[in-house]
Amino acid sequence: MSKRDFILKEIFDYSFLRTNTTPFDKLWCKSLNHFQFVMLLGSSEEESLGYTYEDICGLYPHKHASRTTIHAILNEGVEKGFFVKKINPTDRRKLHYKLTSEQKKQVMSWLDKHPIRNI
Repeated sequence: MSKRDFILKEIFDYSFLRTNTTPFDKLWCKSLNHFQFVMLLGSSEEESLGYTYEDICGLYPHKHASRTTIHAILNEGVEKGFFVKKINPTDRRKLHYKLTSEQKKQVMSWLDKHPIRNI
């Protein structure tokens, strides 16, 4: 097995063969779209409000998810308590989304342990 093949297998094993499956893991791994939104919302800084629905729709390719799908995933994350939805203080029509601090810690821990970091 070449080094590249080994690395790909390590990434696969790390991504899908975890024994700890929390409700957040189940949401996170539900689909590629769910995974991408967790990554995007996790990228917002602690002091920022997060991303608006319109920001996300503009950043995410329409061929991968419709506006309805994006809205459904955001609502699912909020309902399950994994995403925070805040009203913009200057424009109350805008809602901002980001991960809760606990989910952000889980994502950062996942990233710190990821096999790609060893390359």
